[in-house]
Amino acid sequence: MAWTSPIIGDFDGALREVSASLAELRSQDEPFFTAMAAFTAGAAETALGRPGGAQHLALMSELADRFGYTWLTASARVQLGTLAIVQGQLDQARELLDEALDLSLAIRIIRNVTLCLTAFAQLAFAEGDPERAALLAGAAEGLRGRAGFSTWPMVREVETQLVAQIRQELGDDRFGQAFAAGTALSQQEAVAAVRDRPR
Repeated sequence: MAWTSPIIGDFDGALREVSASLAELRSQDEPFFTAMAAFTAGAAETALGRPGGAQHLALMSELADRFGYTWLTASARVQLGTLAIVQGQLDQARELLDEALDLSLAIRIIRNVTLCLTAFAQLAFAEGDPERAALLAGAAEGLRGRAGFSTWPMVREVETQLVAQIRQELGDDRFGQAFAAGTALSQQEAVAAVRDRPR
């Protein structure tokens, strides 16, 4: 239920359901699904703008690291990086996102790469570079479209808000040009755009 509630925008319902699941899983000492539940709780709280997300994401990260769940480790770093952006800790966010991208590329999971690109777009916007943000958001959208999947419902709201903010900052024409240029980038080109950031 926690995974399906966000499809209709019910993040409060998702948080209630996953909190109950998390308590049960922790009592059973089941690390993988406990980490998944912690990820879901953290993502829901981040989407709702609540501060408890850090605690859940830290649990997810600790379990993923301890048991060698590289996919979950990468996902945790993305979410922790996103939370750091919201909290204004941009240097910490960059470090977490760099690690997440490296891990995602190493395990060859395109969904994780696109989550990283979206988070880097959010970071670029927070750093005052909306054109770069639009380019990276477009790159994430282009890679997703070519791979045939869409954004997870749990993170879709945050991404939608980000794109709206970038569009408002740039205006329709400039946003459209940068976003369209991003959608045409290959994965290698998108990663290069992330790496070749202004110092």
